[in-house]
Amino acid sequence: MRQNRGKLLNVTEDADLGYRLARDGYALSVIGPPTYEEAPISFGAWLSQRTRWIKGHMQTWLVLMRDPLGAARDFGFRGFAAMQLVLGGGLLAAFAHGPLACIVLIAALSPYNLLTPSDFALAVFGYCVAVFAALSAVALSGNLSHIRAALTMPFYWPLATIAALRALLELLVRPHHWSKTAHGLSRRTPPPLAVAVPDQPLARRAAS
Repeated sequence: MRQNRGKLLNVTEDADLGYRLARDGYALSVIGPPTYEEAPISFGAWLSQRTRWIKGHMQTWLVLMRDPLGAARDFGFRGFAAMQLVLGGGLLAAFAHGPLACIVLIAALSPYNLLTPSDFALAVFGYCVAVFAALSAVALSGNLSHIRAALTMPFYWPLATIAALRALLELLVRPHHWSKTAHGLSRRTPPPLAVAVPDQPLARRAAS
């Protein structure tokens, strides 16, 4: 959704719409996994997709922070804090993963004292906790094919910094460029028939 009647729009319209609804007092529900969404099968396709996502999240955060006091009033303290943690924290993590991985790698393989022993242990422990959480999710889902992805997460996260830097550049020079993700390229087993679940509202007006 790049243009609508001459108006330029956010390139991650789902994030923008979700926060607009939350700001107006609505609560949203999500579809339980699995959703059988097709993931990019090449690094170039992944990089373009992730660049668009991060750029759209930056657009969303910047729009919300045009009037931080007004946003805090509309969201409420807890909602505003959650927005900063989820949206702002996700953006900060994307930029930090690459430098942090480099620092940890240099500290482990070189004589330079970039980190104290306790700092190094804390960083490695953080990686291990995240990988363990992913492995726990794999075990709970019963889909052991994701074990490799869980174990290689520390090598995957720094790639987000490349996408984040690219997104920042695009935000400055072509903020509304839409890198379309090609679909129908991966070999996938057709998903099973959907299981009927009780009707639940996807959005409801929060009690005032």
